[in-house]
Amino acid sequence: MKKNLIAKKHTESIDSKTEFRTKIKAKMQKRFCIYDKLCAKNIYTHITSYKKPKTYKIKRNNKLFYIQSKAKECNVLLYIPLSTEVNITHILAKLKQDKKYQVFVPKLEKTSFNMVKYRFPLVKTHWRLYEPKTCKIYKNILIDIAIVPVLGVDKNMKRIGFGKGMYDRFYETLKVRPYSIFVSRLRHISSKSLCEWHDIQADMYVSAYK
Repeated sequence: MKKNLIAKKHTESIDSKTEFRTKIKAKMQKRFCIYDKLCAKNIYTHITSYKKPKTYKIKRNNKLFYIQSKAKECNVLLYIPLSTEVNITHILAKLKQDKKYQVFVPKLEKTSFNMVKYRFPLVKTHWRLYEPKTCKIYKNILIDIAIVPVLGVDKNMKRIGFGKGMYDRFYETLKVRPYSIFVSRLRHISSKSLCEWHDIQADMYVSAYK
């Protein structure tokens, strides 16, 4: 296994999502890590090699609909990293300069978040997170790729986050499910099914090598 691609698999045998989350939080490194750069390089490669679909599949009322992809840009949802998350600042900067991509980040609300374009200046909110100072909310944009920070996943590759359910509620508002890449510093995968039907699922799980 290549060191700069995927971390060693840490399989956790725990019976509940709460216990799994608590155990991981106790191990979390609270500062940016030297291995983040390798992980970010891998994430960037997956983003730039992604092929935008010609049509999008939408499921409504148990029926499938197809809509044509008109926009030339690839819409990517990233995140502005906390010190406990993989540092993807370099990816944000590179994609922002590339005209092939529109880069969005979360703007937190009380129980979920909205999408805004990544732009400067950034300001620190009362949640102690950084967000663009001036921003327009985008609600009807089709996101092609979503890079989602996680604590770990269960055996079905469903997300175990910090317990607030913000990404789950955000995904429910989307017309099209994006290609989802989950990211964590250490790889934690439960050997059991811990998540519920509404928990979002990864297409790929990337972690820093350690």
